[in-house]
Amino acid sequence: MKQQIDLKSLVIGILGTLLLMTLISAKQSEAEMGDLSVASITIRDGGGLRILSRAGDNTVLITGSGQGGGSIMLKNALGEKSMTLGANEDGQGGFVAYNQEGQMSAHLGTGEMGGGFFRTFDKHESPTVYLGTSEKGGGQLTTYNEVGNETAFLGTGTVGNGFLRTANEYGKMSAYVGTGNSNTGMVLLCDRDGNTKWVEKVDD
Repeated sequence: MKQQIDLKSLVIGILGTLLLMTLISAKQSEAEMGDLSVASITIRDGGGLRILSRAGDNTVLITGSGQGGGSIMLKNALGEKSMTLGANEDGQGGFVAYNQEGQMSAHLGTGEMGGGFFRTFDKHESPTVYLGTSEKGGGQLTTYNEVGNETAFLGTGTVGNGFLRTANEYGKMSAYVGTGNSNTGMVLLCDRDGNTKWVEKVDD
């Protein structure tokens, strides 16, 4: 006696097989997705965009949820921060570079008074150089030694005059070359304690 083929069961079986093959193919396509070309991408509500390494770690993070606004962060092969670009808590733009251990080595940005600046740091994150705008609005270049004491200052004084000031390893002034109160040239030398020992001024 011949067995009758259940057409309904056959169709269901074929459809089920096709569905399984489609799911497997979709999973492989998702895991091996190649190039993606779009006109624009919109991420709402302070979301972010991440780029992961083969190990699944963040290497690039672009987010809009920072306290001062959006930011971009890059990490090195060790998983430490290597660069951040964005806004600080006051909404002022800045760029920060880090060494291989994730410690800040350079900072380019905007200060509290709205002026621009550039700072460098040693491996312990102690300041070494400041180049930028002073609190009074004038330009300045300041260098520091390994213990954080100021060693040289070249810039604009509080009354708008230019000068160069040097200091010893303890931060005590050793020399001053610049403009005096009468807007004439002046040279000043100090002892190791910062006390003035010799002064030469240009007469009015």
